This record gives sequence, C-alpha cells and structure tokens, in this order.
Amino acid sequence: MTTPAAPEWIDAGERSATELHALYTGLAASTAPDAPPRVLWVRSREAHVSVGGSQDPDADLDLEHCAARGIPVVRRPLGGGSVWVDADQDCFFVIRSGRALKRGHRHLFAQGLAMAVDVLRELGLQGVETRGQDVWVQGRKIMGTGAATLNEGCVFGASFLGRFPVEEFLACVRAPSEGYRDWLRPVLEAGMTDCAGELGDPPDSTAVRDTLRRVAERRFEAPLQDRSPDAATLETWLAAGYEELEDLSDGDARPSVPEGIRVNRDNHVFETQVDRARLRLHVEGQRIARVWCEDPAVDRVLGDRLAGESPERLHLRSRLAGHLEPALADALSARIDALYRGITT
Repeated sequence: MTTPAAPEWIDAGERSATELHALYTGLAASTAPDAPPRVLWVRSREAHVSVGGSQDPDADLDLEHCAARGIPVVRRPLGGGSVWVDADQDCFFVIRSGRALKRGHRHLFAQGLAMAVDVLRELGLQGVETRGQDVWVQGRKIMGTGAATLNEGCVFGASFLGRFPVEEFLACVRAPSEGYRDWLRPVLEAGMTDCAGELGDPPDSTAVRDTLRRVAERRFEAPLQDRSPDAATLETWLAAGYEELEDLSDGDARPSVPEGIRVNRDNHVFETQVDRARLRLHVEGQRIARVWCEDPAVDRVLGDRLAGESPERLHLRSRLAGHLEPALADALSARIDALYRGITT
C-alpha cells in the first residue's frame, strides 16, 4: 500500500493578469493522475477584469473603455461572469488530480469553499457563510468561486477581495442606455462587500497567506511541503496555460446573463427592448424590486402594479390586466418572465 504524497504549497508571488490565469490553468492541465494536492498562492500585479470561460466579453463589457484605461480583460477556464480582480489582490487555487475526487467538482468546491470560509473567519470577519458557490458576509457577497477540469487535473479558484472599487468596475460594464449604471450602482453597493468594509482596513497579504496555509494544512490533515519550481518548470506551466486560454478564446461564447448582470445569486439587473421601448428591471430573489420603462405612461403602470411582485408571466399579466393594452401587457409579462427564467434554470 503506497503512502499518499504530501500536499504541496506553491507561492508564485506577484503576476500580471495574463500570467496569473495562465499559471493555474497550465498547472492544472499538467497535473498527473498520481499528483499530490496543491495549493497555489498568487497575487495579481495589475487590476483587470476576468470573464468566464464561455462568456462573451463583447456582450457584457465596455471593451473600448477597458482598452483606453489599460485594464486587461482575461478569459479564465473557471465558470461564472465578469469579476474585478484588483491590483495586489490575493488569489488561491486548489489543484487536484481528477482521480482523487470521488465527487468531481462537488468535492473540490467543498474543499475550496471550506478553506475560504475558515480563512475569513480567522481574519476576524463575522457572519461568514456559503451560498451556492459564493461566500457571503453579513448578508452580502464577498467572494465568488469557480472550478474547471483540464486534462487530468481539476482546479478550484477564489480570491480575497480587499477593496471593491465599485465605480471602476461599473465603468467597465457595458451600459445599454443612459441610467443603466445608475441603477446598477446601488445594487452593487448593497449586494457586495469587501474585507476593508468589514474590518476597517484590508488585511495584510502576509497574514492572509499564512492563515490560508494554516487552514489548508488543517483541512488536508498534513503539513504542506514547499515547492519552488525552477524557471523551466514555470515556463512549462505557463506555456500549457497560454495554450488552454487561447483555445478558450476560439470557443463559443454567450452573455453570462442574457441582457443583464448577476450581482450575486439574489440580485440581477436587466435591460431589454419591448414593443419599441426600453425596459429596465431589478429582480431580487423571487420578486421585482424595481422596474422602469422609457414610455412614461407605461412606466407609471409598471411601478404601481409590478413592484414587489413575482416575475412570473401569468401573475404579471393578471396584475397588468385592465391597465395596459392586452397585447402590450402580454408582451411585457412574457419578456420579464423570460428574463427571470434565464436565471433560475
């Protein structure tokens, strides 16, 4: 009976946006079936926006603004939507052989999320919990996570949000009309938090790194062995990662959330066209938190009849019956229902 290999700790230091995503991608893609568990620690050297592996950045981001401001947009193999990664943001990745994960990504998410929650609690944050694949603090999202399978390896990724610059992120989001970002801003402010907001100041990076390592050793029930790959090994990992990222860029892409954006699992903001008029919608959980139409007469009816209501078609149609022309009421009800079902299926 062979003794399992000791888990490894790899500190990759500070990396550019592209290097960061290529490094964990290449390391996972190069993972052998008998490889030990690895925890990769890396800091982002530059602020950038990361998009999901199948996400179309043209549909969701203002790419001209990003290019003009020198903000890289990097597609990652992990799922999800647009993520702001700040300069000096601390990131970690858990890389496992697929053979070692009896429940696949579910097993990997359980391990990675448990580490993230433990670290945040030990840093002093209160009310830390998981909701799906996200980590929340005091009822607001502080961390999104993702996972991917690359050849024989599986990777879980997350980062510790020291500060979330709402205005900088908003400026990178594609705005279909004037006023869209004004709607999105309060939803972001209410739905997201960061370490600075919870603690007064973001924690020192060394403290985050050391806490993560201690937590990982506890979770793996073994000391982590330092691995310092030489330049040739790093180049091999990076080359493999760049190849995988290039393949991603050639694949099919679609909006992360059709005609909208996901702030957290409970909050989505949409804008769409219905019967020659713009319709804007904020869905919170299973209710319409806010609705607007650029036609003032229709807008008054929607505000009076739909705010706080379920976004389901038959219910909406009954609420609008007698207040709008039947064809318009049906079109609005169907469109809102379709947007809502797009985030629940």
